[in-house]
Amino acid sequence: MTSLMWWAATVTLSSFAIVAMAASIAIALAAPMLARRSARYSPAARAAFLFRLRLVPTACAVACAFGVALPIFLYFEPSDSGERLAWTLMIAAVAGAVLLARGFWRAAAGWMATRRLMRGWQARGRRLESFDAPLPVFAIEESFPTVAVVGFSRPALFIAERVLRECSVVEVRAMVRHECAHVASRDNLKQFLIRACPDVLRPNSTIDRAWTSAAEEAADARAAGGDPASALALAEALIRVARLAPRVRALEVASAFYLGGSIESRVRRLVEPSDSLPDPSRPLGCVIACAGALAFAGTVALAAPAIHQVMEAAVRFLP
Repeated sequence: MTSLMWWAATVTLSSFAIVAMAASIAIALAAPMLARRSARYSPAARAAFLFRLRLVPTACAVACAFGVALPIFLYFEPSDSGERLAWTLMIAAVAGAVLLARGFWRAAAGWMATRRLMRGWQARGRRLESFDAPLPVFAIEESFPTVAVVGFSRPALFIAERVLRECSVVEVRAMVRHECAHVASRDNLKQFLIRACPDVLRPNSTIDRAWTSAAEEAADARAAGGDPASALALAEALIRVARLAPRVRALEVASAFYLGGSIESRVRRLVEPSDSLPDPSRPLGCVIACAGALAFAGTVALAAPAIHQVMEAAVRFLP
């Protein structure tokens, strides 16, 4: 039984590593083209598409390793086959274990860093009651013009005192609406899931940057609500905050109004809105996804003996 469990763990982890690496490479190569093609849709639809695309390597690896390789191996493999573990298979299994451990570590580190940041800011901040927001709002003394929602289970909004001093009430309220749009879209949770993905896509990859940009534009659009005056106030707030920022800043699992970099595309989209961009057919997409999942499960069930034979041949072939 011990030998069988070692074999099962090795086959599962090696399958996870191989699929995660292959899918990560495919997504990394296709990301620039897919990001360009998604520009035809609204920012919200583009952000949703890019987020799902970002999770593809992990989803494929989990499905193939724990939904195909492991159950087929346990069902067809005898308890004591007498086969030896190939060293290449063991290396792949170690790589799979490292990927899973790395994802867990990144998630835990992000969680703890966010908790420390939120506790520190709340401890030295002052509560603001003048904003109609569905989450607590705090003013904090920060050199960077921070306007950010931190956390995702019980998020809080933090605004730097210098932003409150330098920006008009209309501009501050526009920024608060922008951050509330991030909360409504659960963008901090999405950032956390992206961070925790046990794949080999590098942080701040092309697809990560494309999703961040689309999420910010979607929050801008939701905050403006189709009102030209609100859009103009938001654009003015973005320009003012960008001028106050001395440098680029990074925050853990947080959605910030501005962290540095170019604001041209966001301002242009706000002050010169294009014609209403279409959204892809969501019901049709859900039907296709469900049909694909059912077809995948049915194919695996019907082809399980053949898949097991392929797995056996691959194991025998490996050095």
